[in-house]
Amino acid sequence: MAPIPRLAAKPLSIITGALFTAFSAPSSTPPTNGANATLPDTQYIGSASFLNLTLLHTPPLSSSSSSNSSSSSSSSSSPISSLVYYHSNNNTYTGCNQMPFSSTDNVVLMNPLQFGNASSSNSTCGNWIQVQNRQNTDLSTYAQIVGICDDCEYGSMDLSLGALNDLAPDLDFEDMTFSNSSDITISDLTDSDSTYSSSTTTISSDNLLDITWSLSDAPEPRNNPAPTSTTTSTTTSPTTTATPTPTPSSTPPPAEQFSGRGTWYSDTHGQCEHNYSQSDLIVAVNQDQMGTGKDMCGKKILMTMKGSNVQVIATVVDMCPKAYCKFGDLDLSQAAFKKFAGLGVGELTLQWSWL
Repeated sequence: MAPIPRLAAKPLSIITGALFTAFSAPSSTPPTNGANATLPDTQYIGSASFLNLTLLHTPPLSSSSSSNSSSSSSSSSSPISSLVYYHSNNNTYTGCNQMPFSSTDNVVLMNPLQFGNASSSNSTCGNWIQVQNRQNTDLSTYAQIVGICDDCEYGSMDLSLGALNDLAPDLDFEDMTFSNSSDITISDLTDSDSTYSSSTTTISSDNLLDITWSLSDAPEPRNNPAPTSTTTSTTTSPTTTATPTPTPSSTPPPAEQFSGRGTWYSDTHGQCEHNYSQSDLIVAVNQDQMGTGKDMCGKKILMTMKGSNVQVIATVVDMCPKAYCKFGDLDLSQAAFKKFAGLGVGELTLQWSWL
């Protein structure tokens, strides 16, 4: 792996906090230290896209890859996106909090910044949120955070079909056909002068509804049951203990931060020994922090550019040799680099942390 020649350019802070004006209220500005941005008693503004779980199934694990598995559940489950697993044996899913749910439940994939660090106390994994339709404030629903929406902007999320139906019952989401390649929007369908029809048109699954939302207690069980309680018996009387739901601290500790140069490259195969695409959000870590083995392969990092509120989650797939990257430096895929600036910029000054 070797980076391609870069254009000589100073790091540019071309993406400013104005990018988030449409997504966040003045009280919900993203932090720049990598800490979780989702706080209790705070309302956030964003958009809701469609989380179509039935389209996220990956092929079942092969017999060769599952032959060494020690549990039947792991051999019948496949990882899909964002910390969620699909279990083919009973047609259910397991989220980041290891609790089962089905495709009819109200669940949400949260944007990376407001999901937080999945392995720390500042994660919103398993938390409930209350979501409100910004155009019709009488319509609201509850949803449980089960994973990360890697391509969602700050304030925004992917919502399951049930949650979307609660927020916009006049829209026939169940009869719509969605495609990530379509640029036809819900607004096109609802425009009185539009010639589109939801029954015959494939529409984009992105930004279906404008929403406001905040962290919430679990809803009443009759609509969307909270995680199951467990009962343990003693010699005197039974004791019921509810599964705790983590609540983010109002002052969460920041993750350890690194700083260095960010460049971009064009390889599609690296030290982790699998092929990938330059359209993926991936990164090669400097040799000092990556090493020459595979221990860091598949890990996630959270990156932000100096002078910008944009933050990106990327997966480690490769190592950048010392000849090109010193401690703290990162070599990004073109897709990851373009989240911050155009390729012609050449170099960025990045802050980042392990997730």
